[in-house]
Amino acid sequence: MRISVYLIVLSGIVLAGCVQEDPLVDLRDYVAEIDARPSGTIPPPPEFAAFEFVSYTASGERSPFEAPRPLDLEVDEAEVPRSNVRPDPDRVPEFLETYRVENLAMVGTLAGLQEGDLWGLIRDGDGEIHRVRVGNYMGRNHGEIISISETQIDLIEIVPSGQDNWVERPRAIVLSGLDN
Repeated sequence: MRISVYLIVLSGIVLAGCVQEDPLVDLRDYVAEIDARPSGTIPPPPEFAAFEFVSYTASGERSPFEAPRPLDLEVDEAEVPRSNVRPDPDRVPEFLETYRVENLAMVGTLAGLQEGDLWGLIRDGDGEIHRVRVGNYMGRNHGEIISISETQIDLIEIVPSGQDNWVERPRAIVLSGLDN
């Protein structure tokens, strides 16, 4: 029991030696040391060049927030000949019309039962192969297939050309290898 009393007294003495009267003495000494250093000078702020005023002279031009028009359509709207070409709004879209023509590839042909009846084989953007024939549609611009040969599929797309006006545009999908 004596040993435990001695240990308690010894630990009390050790702990009493760790206590300071002012716990912020070290912080105050550090601040006093920093204040004693010689002060430096703050460099002056940089000088900025005067702003050069430029007047806006394109106020009569097309607003940059409007969509640009192609050069071949820069004629007055009253001079634009109206076309009777329009996509059929009542026609049910076919599956290959969900893909852009750029994402479709011709990979081959199949001969039909009748003479001259040729089917085209189209690979869509997901890698699936589809059978098409003259009169089918593909692509997002209402592209109707008008002819199929051994090396290409020709179609006519109906694309917008201005305010509520449409034009026909020929397009061809050329036979490509399966490794594309």
